[in-house]
Amino acid sequence: MDERREKPKTDRRVLRTRQILRQSLMALAREKGYESVSVEEIAARADVGRATFYLHYRDKEDLLLDEFSEMARERVEQLAQIPFALWLPGMSENLPAENKPSPPFLMIFQHVAEHQELYRLLLQNQSSGRMGQRLREIVTESINTFVEAKKASDPLPLLLEIPADLLAAFFNGALVGSISWWLEHPEVSVEEMTRMFQRMFLPGARKVMGIGKTG
Repeated sequence: MDERREKPKTDRRVLRTRQILRQSLMALAREKGYESVSVEEIAARADVGRATFYLHYRDKEDLLLDEFSEMARERVEQLAQIPFALWLPGMSENLPAENKPSPPFLMIFQHVAEHQELYRLLLQNQSSGRMGQRLREIVTESINTFVEAKKASDPLPLLLEIPADLLAAFFNGALVGSISWWLEHPEVSVEEMTRMFQRMFLPGARKVMGIGKTG
């Protein structure tokens, strides 16, 4: 299983096959609903055999989660490069930080807006034991990766008063819950959703992360 998942990383043909399989799944899910889509249909739409599908994925859940995992990894790499000064709008002004959308949080919700079909499928099917567990693992691993990258590279110290994995678990719950709500309220703009999330999350996060402390 592990060997099957590691080898494709260096093979363009395999990367292309995976991309086509993901596109086929999303197209079929739009047409007939995710629950009704079979592996046979995905393979047929991608013009590959079932054996080829199973060289890459165990089932359609594995395929869906692989798509999300890759996107999460890419987005974490981008977010980790943003200085903390841009994560905390209003710190040097007379406005509460929560009232001004920060570019990094805005990026997160823009990503959800751009890929809302994928997020909707993931969240609608997270009641499945394996799906829910893997979704939590992917998000938590991404947040841990981000925290460790910032601790190593950002000039602003990340002085956690709580374990990083607990912060990751808390952020995971807050973010997933907020995204679930937002998908049911599409009239709310990206900017307003960002502001609302910041109002809930930033005050406590700044305190436990030691940001703004002077000694």
